[in-house]
Amino acid sequence: MMPGPMTDEFRPNRYHPIPLFLERMRANWKADWKIWRTVMDWTTWLYVLLPGLFIFGGMYRDLLRDPPEGLDRSILILIYIFLALLQLFGKYRTFAEPGDGLFLHRQTRWLKGKILSGFIYGYLMRLSVSSLFVAIAAPLMLQIFGLTSSYMVILIIYSSISGYAWILLRDRLSQLLQGWRRSLALILSSLIFITVFVLLAGYGKESTAVLALEIIPMLAVAAWLTWLRQRMQGTFLHEITTENALYATKTKWILKDALDKKPTPMLRRPMLFPRSQQLLKHRDDTSRLLDSWFKSALRHSDLYYPMLNFTGIGIAAVSLPPTLLAVLVWFAMPLLVMLMLHRQWLNWLSEPYIALFKWRIELLEQAANKARVWGTLPTMTVWALVIGVKIGLANGGAGWLAVAIAPIAGYFWLRLVNDIFTAINIFRQE
Repeated sequence: MMPGPMTDEFRPNRYHPIPLFLERMRANWKADWKIWRTVMDWTTWLYVLLPGLFIFGGMYRDLLRDPPEGLDRSILILIYIFLALLQLFGKYRTFAEPGDGLFLHRQTRWLKGKILSGFIYGYLMRLSVSSLFVAIAAPLMLQIFGLTSSYMVILIIYSSISGYAWILLRDRLSQLLQGWRRSLALILSSLIFITVFVLLAGYGKESTAVLALEIIPMLAVAAWLTWLRQRMQGTFLHEITTENALYATKTKWILKDALDKKPTPMLRRPMLFPRSQQLLKHRDDTSRLLDSWFKSALRHSDLYYPMLNFTGIGIAAVSLPPTLLAVLVWFAMPLLVMLMLHRQWLNWLSEPYIALFKWRIELLEQAANKARVWGTLPTMTVWALVIGVKIGLANGGAGWLAVAIAPIAGYFWLRLVNDIFTAINIFRQE
């Protein structure tokens, strides 16, 4: 007997957009939780998270019980700034998948439902983030600064609407601009958003009615951006890129080589050295190899972001303690930076293209020594300037000469530390 024809054919109208959006949202959250659970085991909770919560909770309770005398309204401005920064992390999401372009993306009803679901999801996420932060800061704002509960509620609504408007503005700028223009526009718009957000929130703290009135123009801006986003065409590839980038950003430093969604290859011209011009003069093979490594480090954020982090942490480490202790810390920190740079150097040499070249051992050693010294020198100089200013403020007069002497001393100390590092490295290899 011949089997009858298959009647269970694929019909897009069977899949309603909102239930499908919710299903993908749950799947996305579940995948994120599974990845984060690999590092949030019982040891992490026992030794890191729970002690951190107890310490933060105790410090917060002590602050409420016995606030310091110098606690003024500037702390309230800092709270507004943190609340504005939280809004900047949001993005407009539709949970689009590549397969949608075959069938579902051709259905007008499904497209409208997907866009509407993204609007609702974006606002609810901004509302949740704002509510959580304001709830944590509420005891401080109510008890210390004397704000009212109604002001807290209005502040949550104001923050959520502002954050919703921001995610739509960011999405529009990301689609309309490319390259350095997009980066510059996003940076400038972020600074403008933080400034406007803090100013309006500061003006509204004197009267709840004023803050409530400030919601009206922000709501009008959000409605206008919603209307513009709904009318935009050809956003499917941008939505796919956004979803893949978000997934990779949240998980790449935990499971870098086990991502379900690989980041889209960025076939764009580099902002720095687009024509691969020389950064260092090619006097010999050592300078040529060193020039290639420096340009690679400056082009890849994974290489220079750790240096920026080290620089920021080092500034705090040498500016907060007493002068003598700060100098001792300044002498010790270059070794940590050199260890990181040496690891990056070895990883760069092991890249497939660089590994094709057969470098001489003495050439690699000379280039590695220069890479460690010249790579650490900018960070060491910044720390030296902080030390010099610290000594000048403490002693005055001739003490300001330390601003000029400290960077020179730092360079010679850096050379000595590099010699020690080289000797230790040779001893370990032997």
